[in-house]
Amino acid sequence: MSPRDSSRDSRQDSGQDSGQDSSQRLSSPRRAIGCPRLGGLRPLRLLPALLAACLAHGAAAQSLDRSVIGASGSLSAAQQTAVSDFVARAASVIDSDDDAKAVEEARLALITPSRDPASTTAFRKAYAGELLKALGGTIRGGDLRRAVNAMQVLRFTRTSEAVDALIERATPASERNPGKRLAAAGLVVDAFEDLDTSNAYYEGAARRLRDAAAAETDPFALQQQLAAIGAAANRNGLPADTARNIRRTQAEAIAAAAQAMKGVSSADPRMQAIYRVLVTLRNDLLRNSQADQKEIGKVLAPALAAVIADAAAQWEAAHATPALAADYAGLANVCEVLLRLTDRLQRPNAYQGRPDGDTRVLAGAWESGDRAKFDAESKRWADIASKAPYR
Repeated sequence: MSPRDSSRDSRQDSGQDSGQDSSQRLSSPRRAIGCPRLGGLRPLRLLPALLAACLAHGAAAQSLDRSVIGASGSLSAAQQTAVSDFVARAASVIDSDDDAKAVEEARLALITPSRDPASTTAFRKAYAGELLKALGGTIRGGDLRRAVNAMQVLRFTRTSEAVDALIERATPASERNPGKRLAAAGLVVDAFEDLDTSNAYYEGAARRLRDAAAAETDPFALQQQLAAIGAAANRNGLPADTARNIRRTQAEAIAAAAQAMKGVSSADPRMQAIYRVLVTLRNDLLRNSQADQKEIGKVLAPALAAVIADAAAQWEAAHATPALAADYAGLANVCEVLLRLTDRLQRPNAYQGRPDGDTRVLAGAWESGDRAKFDAESKRWADIASKAPYR
């Protein structure tokens, strides 16, 4: 791959970062727990009310005993009660307090036990159960800021139960708010880095994310859903066959997203999401063995051909949209790079004696405005991907 191709594919705008910025604003600096405003009270009653309010808010900052966090087995009844009470106090602040500082501190208080190096799997599982009970309504509710704070708490429990709740919020069928889907899918990407679960869970989670991507209309949420599948495939310690299965699922998700845009003639920002994910996927595949590349390519090539066909259908509108046109050229290039990489492994004989076998056409045709050449190459790849060994 030439430096020019790498440079072309590295063009990225701040779409994903914009979602991350929103999350970062919600997880900004640690602040002292504040007390609510107490207007309207008579002076003689102000001090007792102020002290009571501060104590109520301060309860959220209390931590759990280290013997609970480091429990090696099932929690005792007393330990379970301590966890339940601790979670209830802080969760009520996240759910209903109007003081932004208090909400931030309550979130940090709930995250701290999960991140404690002494925390055990047994504790985190019990803790996640209490968090899901206390924060489930907040996560499903209509207040985006409160929901994101609650979801951030769940992410750090490193449990499959928490990730299940995040994937549910990342799915259009169960969550109408695209901002919440974006935040939830982004947290799933992070959660896969240190999740305590079985290898089989990653495959099931990837399939659920694939189904979410197939129905997604928001480009930023789509990018995170596809990226989450890639994060699952990249999980350290996964067996090679599990990682391959997840990569195939990611290719299926890209194909499903392309299918959802079939026949669309307007410029579609979801193409930008696919472009960014494909750049990362290309780099991931180049680190895999040729055997893995060949296996994954059987599913990926038809998906890439479908993406190129979508670009061809959106030719006029995309060229008329300067903010998107350059990304379409980059998308065409990365698709063609991946197609040729895959096709050489699948059909080596087709490239023997062909000095032009590695000549890329699509990006140049897009940038020069040669629609006839682009359409012809798009149809050629569609024909190749419709036959064995791809079908």
